[in-house]
Amino acid sequence: MRRAALESQTNLAVRQLAEAICCRLDSKDYTSEYLALYNMVLQRCRYMRDPRTVELVRAPYLVSQEILQGGRPNLDCDDMAVLLGALVLAVGGNVRFVTVAFKNAFYQGQRQFSHVFAQALEPRNGLWITLDPVAADKTAEMMARIKAAAVYPVA
Repeated sequence: MRRAALESQTNLAVRQLAEAICCRLDSKDYTSEYLALYNMVLQRCRYMRDPRTVELVRAPYLVSQEILQGGRPNLDCDDMAVLLGALVLAVGGNVRFVTVAFKNAFYQGQRQFSHVFAQALEPRNGLWITLDPVAADKTAEMMARIKAAAVYPVA
């Protein structure tokens, strides 16, 4: 996921999508940029699970191209997190991925994480803004149910 976001941040389609989303915002309003990117994913992408035995991660630049062409891609949580990660990086932001477990489930001694989302750093106050289109308006409820989390810096 990290590599896909880092590689896609310099792709023209990712930058064009980010510019189109943020073009009417005030300069240096980083929180509004991150929230605009989040809202675009929320409005223009549809959640769909991966096949049962396969973990797919779609390349953010391909998803960006699809959106720019008027499409409405089907994405799961990791696809949305990587897309948001690439978009935040494309506007000069700092991003990280957070994997979470809602149950105390283990498999062969390893905690079983079941969800991932992106967080963007607001540079002025140092707070991380959670960007989770899957949880959407239920983000606060989702955060309260987390039993364990692991944080992965992107850059």
